[in-house]
Amino acid sequence: MSKMSLRYKDVLFALSAAKSHQQLLGRLQLQKYIYLADTLSLLWEVMNINGYETYKRGPYDPNIQNAVDVLAFRGFVLIKDSKYSSDGNVAVNYEISILGEEIVSKLILEEIFLRKYQLFYLLSEYIEERGWGKLLDLVYSEATYLTGRVAGYGHALKLNSLLSNETIQILFGFNTLTRDRNVKFSRENLLSIFFQILDNYHALHMGVG
Repeated sequence: MSKMSLRYKDVLFALSAAKSHQQLLGRLQLQKYIYLADTLSLLWEVMNINGYETYKRGPYDPNIQNAVDVLAFRGFVLIKDSKYSSDGNVAVNYEISILGEEIVSKLILEEIFLRKYQLFYLLSEYIEERGWGKLLDLVYSEATYLTGRVAGYGHALKLNSLLSNETIQILFGFNTLTRDRNVKFSRENLLSIFFQILDNYHALHMGVG
């Protein structure tokens, strides 16, 4: 199975969770939303895909764009608000279609896919609280990307290993620090801590990125 086809589920889950907040996603937002989910996939014990590289507007995986294009062609995703941007490119927003929602409802009957959808949905709650326009700021504050971007464009960001996923190293560290007190943070607790870290970094480095 190709990396692009593995991205189909991620695109559908992201758009479905966003739609629960009546939110359309542009190309950049879709990339960044899935990036945050991939950052936390080890915590949720779900598979992610190594495909990101540092790019001029944060981490980018061409497989995500290819996947959403195919899904739109097949009618599982709707293209909305198509227009030319100031740089001459075509800007679009994406929304999951009824057919796409039917696929999601079938996928989440399986535990592994349900767990991944729950990750996207919980992320959407935190993003909604901050505003979907802040997605880029959130990603610019994420530890693995912060380290990787120093190497310039085209640097691979490996999120599926504890050795290279710095966000997971930090979050797992909280449970290590409290082990002697028999305290263990749940996934949901660690997700809240994750967003506090992002918020604090952005507040301290306003305008950096």
